[in-house]
Amino acid sequence: MYGAAHDRAATPLPDEVLRLDAEYAEILSLLDGPAATNRIMSSVPRLIGVDMAWLGEPAGADEIVLRQAVNAMTDVVTGLVVPVGVGLGGQVMISRRPQWVGDYCASADITHHFKGPAAVEQVKAMIAVPIIRDGSLLGVLYGANRGETPFGDRTAQAMERIAVRIAAADVVAERARHVAEVAVHEERRRLALELHDTVGAMLFTLRAGIQRLGDEPRLDQHVRARLTSITEQAVEASEALRGSLRVLSAPPEQVALGVALREHCTAFQERTRVTARLITLSELPALPRAHITALADATREALLNIEKHANAHSVVVSVFCLRDGVAVTISDDGVGLGEEYLGRAGLGLASMTERLARVGGSATIGPNDDSGVTVQAWVPR
Repeated sequence: MYGAAHDRAATPLPDEVLRLDAEYAEILSLLDGPAATNRIMSSVPRLIGVDMAWLGEPAGADEIVLRQAVNAMTDVVTGLVVPVGVGLGGQVMISRRPQWVGDYCASADITHHFKGPAAVEQVKAMIAVPIIRDGSLLGVLYGANRGETPFGDRTAQAMERIAVRIAAADVVAERARHVAEVAVHEERRRLALELHDTVGAMLFTLRAGIQRLGDEPRLDQHVRARLTSITEQAVEASEALRGSLRVLSAPPEQVALGVALREHCTAFQERTRVTARLITLSELPALPRAHITALADATREALLNIEKHANAHSVVVSVFCLRDGVAVTISDDGVGLGEEYLGRAGLGLASMTERLARVGGSATIGPNDDSGVTVQAWVPR
């Protein structure tokens, strides 16, 4: 079943592969997981040379559900649930390797739980490959022909190439989601600040005015009681506002680091007019608050050093998973690590290293390919 000696099935021609690479950048620019997957799946029959294709997506810990059917005659495949070990896809879930059969309904190497739907679609030959990212199974990519076909390594490699594209689209969609969440919480913090400066200030002024009015010595007792009641209501309103502002200002742990880093980049850019880009290179885990603070403080310190000494034209701040932890690199295109820079930056780096060490982290500094300096701060999960 796996590793046939010959592969007489159609395989992608070089120009088709190049066309896929050209389309790949456009697809990823969509920053939309379902849209990108749709575009990729629509090209599978043409690029692989199969009659139909579909995608198995995780539906639980031990099963996938079939979707995204391309060139199917009916909808009988869509929605089928494939448990681990069952059928061709179930075998792929176990082996994490490409598997194929020349005659699906007659093969003795797989279970025949889905012989009925296969017969409806007139499926003969079938091939399936795993979609894997960072060691995790994201799904199974299927191709099938309505005639017997001795699939082999070349077709499997072509299918794996597309599986990599689907996994990459999932990464891009995840990063886009993270960026969107950071932007949402940045806007919430901005609104919280605005409410504090406007509504909060108005409530404070109103309460102070009512208190002064209530202090008038010749004030009628009934009116004084009413004013006291209004003052208490103003105090309650202020406390309710403060509670709402805390909720608006506090991002969840999954995006707290991104929010903090973006704030430092924005502040640096506003102070210096030097472009500072934040790039999230991988999905980030939730970190303890102390670890987030250590990374954010290290980033702020590195940006201050760049502002004072680097004479840079641009800065890139990258955050990503590294060595069972999270790293932030701050890279500039400035004057580099001259003796004067090293002398002035030494105390700042020492302080940064000490703060990171308190949470089990570390910091490094060195030259980069842009003739500038790269500082990397790391903390464990």
